[in-house]
Amino acid sequence: MDIRQIHWGDESAEKDSHLLSYFVKSEALNRLTEKRKNVIVGRKGAGKSALLKKLNQTFSENNIHTINITPNENSIRSILNDTDIINNFGAEIFFQYVWLKYIYHEIIMFFGALPTGEKLSARSRNFFLQQGGPRDIIETVGNILTRIKIKAGKLGDLGIDLEKEILNASEINIIEGIIKEVYDNHSLEIIVLVDDLDLGWDNSKTSNDMLLGLLSASSKIQSKFKSIFPIISLREDIYSILMSKTQHADKLRNIEKIRWTKDNLINVLDERIKYNLHPEELEEEVESQHFFHLVFPQTIGTSNTDNWLIERTLSRPRELIQFARIYTELVEGDRPDAEKLKEAEYLYSKMKLDDVCSEFSHQYPDLDKVMEYWSSRLRRKKYHLKYDEIGEMIFEIFDQCNCNSEWFLNLKKNADIDGFLKILYEVGIVGDFILGGAGGSRTVYEYETIRSPNFEEIQIHPCFRIALDTVQRIRSTSSSVNQTAQ
Repeated sequence: MDIRQIHWGDESAEKDSHLLSYFVKSEALNRLTEKRKNVIVGRKGAGKSALLKKLNQTFSENNIHTINITPNENSIRSILNDTDIINNFGAEIFFQYVWLKYIYHEIIMFFGALPTGEKLSARSRNFFLQQGGPRDIIETVGNILTRIKIKAGKLGDLGIDLEKEILNASEINIIEGIIKEVYDNHSLEIIVLVDDLDLGWDNSKTSNDMLLGLLSASSKIQSKFKSIFPIISLREDIYSILMSKTQHADKLRNIEKIRWTKDNLINVLDERIKYNLHPEELEEEVESQHFFHLVFPQTIGTSNTDNWLIERTLSRPRELIQFARIYTELVEGDRPDAEKLKEAEYLYSKMKLDDVCSEFSHQYPDLDKVMEYWSSRLRRKKYHLKYDEIGEMIFEIFDQCNCNSEWFLNLKKNADIDGFLKILYEVGIVGDFILGGAGGSRTVYEYETIRSPNFEEIQIHPCFRIALDTVQRIRSTSSSVNQTAQ
């Protein structure tokens, strides 16, 4: 097998036409299929969209209808940039009814498009024919907004009749009545899969209220119709922000948080390698099933390659696939190459540092400027640092880095070392080093635990050590030795 010719699939699950051929099953899939959870939470690239794609297939195979809702990014941005909505209407309760009407509309459109559509109730058939096709969410917002403005210039003017007036403006009772008629005459089960909610999200109050409105709408749908089950996919950092801004967080904790074991991550690569094998190659390897080592060397330095590779990701499949793609495009021929894997690490590490800064750009604007200063002006620092050592570096960053974003200026003003470290910990750049009993120790990263870090000592994550140009400190009871990070 020519290693360079391996096709790892598209990094975006939505665009990967072969994804279901090498999908790695998990307990998360089972719980969601059994409808024990209805909110999927995971970091960017953790596999949320892949899971929804597999759920779509699984439910369809069990004769359960699925409706996929992916809001248009430009429409979301238009809503969130509308001054009238921001100042006068963009509250959670407004968006709750927007989402209710939007989802209900999609359900009725789905009913009408079924081969049995003409056998629906007269009201539902008329509704379907009048609407003329799918509706974008911005149309739903405009429709409800126009009706509310007949009564008031802003939500606050509606007083104690606020919810009643929004209910009337959205015509939810009428639409729910239409759906109920369909259920009275037809035994249908609907799964609504909602994805890509980070598109257009900007961490503004309006964008957060819009997503909280969706979560509230989902709960109302489940309480109203036992045969309609929404499943919502959210980025983990966005979910955490939403929970900090609602009084009803306790009702939204039954989530499916995506976590990957080392074995399952290696299986992601294994399954994709198998998919690339010709039938005769697959037959030769099927007994050993060591597909991973057809492509990757057994060891790199003194480490087993599978451990070494997993350590250099934030335990997300997308990163692993990106790393694998960079490596295989460098390899020459059909034999694994440890030197090419090291070479790939240099390219991969810088790319991932850029990616994580982009991922958190709405929470921490200009984080990339801070990391650029670190990598260019704080070169050759140890990756394992005690609190006072990292504190000196942070004070230099506060003093010298040209970052004018509010989050950074607040930390700088208060000389808040711990606050800065908490951000680095949250995004995955540093881990909390913990001394254990009998000489044992380990480094814990945010995605591995819910414990609060103490930061007595920290380590730069292996994923970012090359990009930040660190050196390695080998811990010893008698001495410490510095050498170039491997």
